[in-house]
Amino acid sequence: MTREDNTKANRIRIFLLFFLFLAAFGFIIYKLVSIQYISADKYKIQAEYQHKDSFTLKSRRGKIIDRNGIELASSLIEKTITANPKLIKDPAKAAEDIGKILLLDKDELKQKLSDKDVGFLYIARKIDLKDANKISDLKLDGIYIEDEVKRYYPQNDLACTLIGFTGTDNVGLSGLELSYEEILRGIDGTQSAQKDVFGKIIQTNAENFSPPVDGGDIILTIDSQIQFYTERKLKEVAEQYKSNKAIAVLMNPKTGEVYALAQYPTFDLNKYADVEPENFNNLGISFTYEPGSTYKIVNISSALDNKRVNTQQIFHLAPSIKVGDRVIKEIHRSYGVDYTLKDIIKYSSNVGAVTVALSMGNKLYYDSIIKYGFGNYSGIDLPGEEKGIIADYKTWPASTIGALAIGQSIAVTPIQLVRAVSVIANGGYLITPHVVSETKTGSGIIEKKESANKVQIISSQTSKDLKDMMLSVVEEGTGKEAQIEGIKVCGKTGTAQKANKNSAGYDEGLVIASFIGFAPYEDPEVACVVIIDEPQGNMEAIWGGTVAAPVFSDLVKFALNKIH
Repeated sequence: MTREDNTKANRIRIFLLFFLFLAAFGFIIYKLVSIQYISADKYKIQAEYQHKDSFTLKSRRGKIIDRNGIELASSLIEKTITANPKLIKDPAKAAEDIGKILLLDKDELKQKLSDKDVGFLYIARKIDLKDANKISDLKLDGIYIEDEVKRYYPQNDLACTLIGFTGTDNVGLSGLELSYEEILRGIDGTQSAQKDVFGKIIQTNAENFSPPVDGGDIILTIDSQIQFYTERKLKEVAEQYKSNKAIAVLMNPKTGEVYALAQYPTFDLNKYADVEPENFNNLGISFTYEPGSTYKIVNISSALDNKRVNTQQIFHLAPSIKVGDRVIKEIHRSYGVDYTLKDIIKYSSNVGAVTVALSMGNKLYYDSIIKYGFGNYSGIDLPGEEKGIIADYKTWPASTIGALAIGQSIAVTPIQLVRAVSVIANGGYLITPHVVSETKTGSGIIEKKESANKVQIISSQTSKDLKDMMLSVVEEGTGKEAQIEGIKVCGKTGTAQKANKNSAGYDEGLVIASFIGFAPYEDPEVACVVIIDEPQGNMEAIWGGTVAAPVFSDLVKFALNKIH
């Protein structure tokens, strides 16, 4: 090759290199212009994401406290492990180390930590502090440990369905936790900070700091000792009679303050995820049943108050009575008797109760039932309450009034029944039951909950007359097992057949044994209902007076001693 050819080839190489350099320089200029001007907003956002962050400062959920200051629900600070897969250098090693400590599937965790399209994920929430410290000691890039609030129930299963529980995010899901969510929940705070390339905080921004506001506390009318004793007694009687469930409500008949709202079985609130959802129902306000003879106080008091009958009246009662197409019989009597109203209540006469109901007629009796609050909500400050069932009198078959007189063809709840017996105890007033006495905000402001207006639905004289009748039940009649030494007790027994679920009529082998009442007679301080569902045993031994009345006696005696 000639010298001229070499010179020409060198020039071509120089021009190529020049143009390559020029293209590279032009590309650099283009990228600079693109980054700084054309796509500046995009890269600014990415830079801020990498170097700035806003952290949530968790607030504490308010406490639930009984009337004596005992905590039934509180909040604990626990540790939560999070990750930013974009900053994790070795996902396999991180997954192995963390999985070993937290007993997590290493392959599944590795797959999550390897996803570079994700900037945040939870690894484990609300873990033990000891495990969190072990993970912290690993000093893994892209792995973070944050504080998180966990709901804790120090009394475990006490008043479980009443208190309710929260979900993973501390939002109330049932009970008081749900109905008082707005008061109990706090407001989370925020904190801005600058981070280095590895996501570690290097400086906080005091200007963008919003402190958390803790939730308010609620103070209950519930007495945890009375509640505990009641739950223990219900467990004993349920196990003794192999009963499906047992329920009791104790309440101040004058104010509507609920001292205990208990049931059996219970469950541990700290382990509610292991429990079948059907067990979450608060039976004291949601269990509907035919009340049987405990309901006789409603039609007796209503007829007396409406002057359809009087306390001196003598009723000539046969051993059975026909109402419409149905014959209603006495349980323990096959002969005729002459009874007063007191005798009808004392001996729980079916024929007597029907006779009294018939004296009112359908409309007046129906109006009285509604006036007592049946077929409607009691107004208690809890979610999940049932209204019960009562058909409009215009649709009643001829036999319905007779069935209602003995506590059939109507469905009530325990809270409705204890509310009704409180009318007799307090001089004739229908009150609104409640379980919260006051609320206290995070800033310390206390708001006392006033009892709802009470409405007089029967006269004070009628109330006194019924008190005397119910006193005779316990002193001389079917409720002798409810007696308390040194205290006059008023009550009414009930043994109701359970409706057959598969067809019309009743299952003769299944009953609900119950007792309602109050004490002391002179100035009632505690009203109570005890309900034992399907007690097993000899049919002659599983009456309300033999199964439920002794429990009532124990509960009311304990409650009276406790509140004094």
